[in-house]
Amino acid sequence: MELFLPGLIIIVLLAFFIFLILPRMGAMVLAVVCLLALIAAGINHYSMFYSEYALSTWQYGLAAYTPWVVLAVSFVFIISAIMFMFSSPESKATVMNAVATPMETIQEAVANSAAVMPSAASATNPITATLNRAINSNASAGAGAGAGAAPASVFGNANKKNNAKSPNLPGLGFKASNV
Repeated sequence: MELFLPGLIIIVLLAFFIFLILPRMGAMVLAVVCLLALIAAGINHYSMFYSEYALSTWQYGLAAYTPWVVLAVSFVFIISAIMFMFSSPESKATVMNAVATPMETIQEAVANSAAVMPSAASATNPITATLNRAINSNASAGAGAGAGAAPASVFGNANKKNNAKSPNLPGLGFKASNV
């Protein structure tokens, strides 16, 4: 029981952190968090299984074959380079087009998605929608209050013109708001 409850608490806290906090962080923060987690897991794994790594000897027999493996891989790369250098220009163009095509496809998809993506001002979720409704209802209730009321440009319908429906992203089949 004493092992189950702390583990369960850690899992619940991590689930809270993963589903509510991490998605709102930037890509660089996520990359750093993932790198730190990977390093911590590697250190923990190595410290737990140090004796098994020290006693593991099955791979020592493979060390005799290492030069031959390196030589074989080198020959494969050298022969491939020679075949590419002395091939016809048509086959070179085909190979180069096959290599460049996935990147061009990705760049076109990103450009198309960015073109149809709504502005950041139109990004809403249930929390911001609730806050907008509360502010708008408060502003409409206090509109007749006189000199103490906020101007209509602050709480009026100025923010509603940017709340457009999210378009479907081309090639993905779902709306941009579902990302």
